[in-house]
Amino acid sequence: MRTNLRAIFLCLIAIAAPAANVRPAVAESGDRDILASYVHKYAQYYVPYAIQAAAAYRPINELNDMRGRWNEKGYRLDTEYAVQSAVPGTNEELKEHAREIFKRWRYQFGSEAYLTCIDPSDSACQAAFLKRGWDFGSGPAFQVWTRARSPKAERDACTEVSIAFRGTVGLSGGDWFSNLNRFGSPYDDYYHQLRRNVDGIMKLIQNLDCYKRAGSRARIVSTGHSLGGGLAQFVALATRSGGPQIAKEFAFDSSPVTGAHLVDKQLRERNARGLTVDRIHESGEVLSYARSIAQQYPPARSRCDPLVRAVEVKAARGTAIGLHGIPLLATNLVDLSYNDGDPTTYRPPLTQVDGCNVRYQPPASDGQEEIAAGVPRQRSVSVARGHGLNVNRLAGSIVKPGMAAQGMMSDTRSDRTTVLNAYALAAPEGTPAFTPLPRAE
Repeated sequence: MRTNLRAIFLCLIAIAAPAANVRPAVAESGDRDILASYVHKYAQYYVPYAIQAAAAYRPINELNDMRGRWNEKGYRLDTEYAVQSAVPGTNEELKEHAREIFKRWRYQFGSEAYLTCIDPSDSACQAAFLKRGWDFGSGPAFQVWTRARSPKAERDACTEVSIAFRGTVGLSGGDWFSNLNRFGSPYDDYYHQLRRNVDGIMKLIQNLDCYKRAGSRARIVSTGHSLGGGLAQFVALATRSGGPQIAKEFAFDSSPVTGAHLVDKQLRERNARGLTVDRIHESGEVLSYARSIAQQYPPARSRCDPLVRAVEVKAARGTAIGLHGIPLLATNLVDLSYNDGDPTTYRPPLTQVDGCNVRYQPPASDGQEEIAAGVPRQRSVSVARGHGLNVNRLAGSIVKPGMAAQGMMSDTRSDRTTVLNAYALAAPEGTPAFTPLPRAE
């Protein structure tokens, strides 16, 4: 039934798309776009946002209970919870690598309820709420995460704030009517709720202690999977206040619907100026076909204001539906970000492309941010980082089991001839929905 509904959704989008909006599939080449052959170079950069997009499907109340708590391994509980959501299965080595990449991120707040007005003093929101259409009693689920310079400090300035949106869940009426909001809707769907509340969300971000400590210099980005990717693009275009703007949006297997038609043209163009949109997808996933024929603004070929980049991941075979899940895409990115235990170099994509001025600057590497935060750096830690090992476990002469001092791999590890299968993810019924492709060495 769920598969049939998704197929119907694609057909409706294709029928509704006017000729003027029909575009050929993105030519994923050149300086803007990232081909599957090269995505491993940038995988580590995309992993945190994929993890957040996956965690957005988890209940808010569970994350609320985990704030400020740590496990016996020295990781925050919210970090562990998010990683478990993004990288299911039993591959502990892969999860450990994901934890190391994500350890600087902290959950702050979120919502999964129907949104009236987050800021009761927002008169524009109150006026819009009085004119709202029918509703289903559900609202856009989102989580706000912040990236700290130091993974341990509790009161630290954050360098980045991310708003992660949940995608479609089951047969939720609110989810599906939001998916179908191509030209407008009589319902108070998620796009309408966010249009009147996006400034309230931004105000809550500005009131975060770590954001204030950063002197308002922290970047704000948005992310999401499927419907969540469309909502993440919408909030980047719809911010009304004269305060901070969203600098970049990460859309994973995104819906072609962005709700751009609900945003005043002048406001949309102002927010699009300097904006960067990265659309990351597993090759062949179901919504890639819908995006190729009915992508709402911003178009796939937009080279500037906003700069739109296609990022293709091609690490599994399967049905279009089976390839659409965010745990698969997140797991692929984690696996591509290291080579049999050795992390790849952190490398963000180009920010200045074709002379386009953008307001986004990528996060610094972990080493640079620890130096900026005043964290002592021992020679053994530097050596360990050079060999791609877990530096938090290697200070002094302490090493992880199975690893020798100075970051050299044990014989057991180096003699291993089989590549770890990071894709042992089965559907609830026990049948895999895809087949992993062999890694390119």
